[in-house]
Amino acid sequence: MARTRASCNPLPPEGCWIQFRLNLLNVKQDDVAKKAKRSIGLVSKVICGERNSEAVGAAIAQILGYPSYKELMQAARRSAKEWAA
Repeated sequence: MARTRASCNPLPPEGCWIQFRLNLLNVKQDDVAKKAKRSIGLVSKVICGERNSEAVGAAIAQILGYPSYKELMQAARRSAKEWAA
């Protein structure tokens, strides 16, 4: 059965791209959790697309230099498509 998601939740390729970008900056999920004042587990679930959190999304976007989580997700979707091609 295919997983459904909200438009703001990443699919696995998008989540991998986000995690890759965090790794390039040597940013760990606990760093994101501290910035967002949320748990590491929630950060992991947001990156995997299992949960949604405005605070976590905003923290990730800010760390990666995007003005909003929406714009980060647009970049993640574009990049995931390019990787798949």
